Amino acid sequence: MRLSLSAGSSHWYEWLGVFGPLALLYAFQWFSQRRHFDKEFGPALRPLILALLYFGVFQTVVGLAIVLPPSLERLRPFEPMRYLHLLYLLFFLIAGGLLGRYVLNRHAYRWLLLFVPIAAGMFYAQRQMFPATEHLEWPGASSRNSWLQAFDWIRQNTPVESLFALDPHYMELPGEDYHGFRSLAERSALADWDKDAGMVARVPSLAPRWLKQVTAEDNWRNFRASDFERLKREFGVNWVVLSRADAGATTVESGMTCPYKNEAVEVCRLY
Repeated sequence: MRLSLSAGSSHWYEWLGVFGPLALLYAFQWFSQRRHFDKEFGPALRPLILALLYFGVFQTVVGLAIVLPPSLERLRPFEPMRYLHLLYLLFFLIAGGLLGRYVLNRHAYRWLLLFVPIAAGMFYAQRQMFPATEHLEWPGASSRNSWLQAFDWIRQNTPVESLFALDPHYMELPGEDYHGFRSLAERSALADWDKDAGMVARVPSLAPRWLKQVTAEDNWRNFRASDFERLKREFGVNWVVLSRADAGATTVESGMTCPYKNEAVEVCRLY
């Protein structure tokens, strides 16, 4: 879990995400002391709640000690707040079990009153975040996302050893919905700003190579024939993926052949 907790730049909901589960775990522990759990799972649940609470408090102290001081900024790429993944997983299992056992029981209307609004809210949020991608991606089904269609074409129709160049901010383009090129197209590509920067922060030895590549892609939307030739000469790029909004005159001037086009993307070859 990546949090931007730092002096003067954090949001209230980030702090709630850190301390809220700990407060609720303490409430669960208090509840277990005031009311006996069922004998079926009480003896195993109490130690789990207490251990998770101790784990959360310890890791929170360590995480904030690393994240907050400006002098330790170099350690932030290691994301010490990722311990919240495990804490949240066990917390929701415990909370769901208690809720179902002591509140919802076998009353169907209670389950509906709780989960229908939650599901509707999550569905709405996902559609707002990823409007151009299917809500359910069934195995074997073709995507209607133009970028995914282009990546699929690349995977099936280009040589495995091909090297691609894309807008270094391609994941932020309208309709792309933050789908990663390399994993879906199964082809190599020059470095980008949005995803590869995180790896560089963890492995500083990659920084010179990453910086050289993203710098070479500066002003991508105004690239002309000479710019693409430079990428081919310096890095061996032989294919490019262009947003249709940035293509047009660029492909005509550069003389590139574009064997694949759809409403949003062009895939072009450099010769």
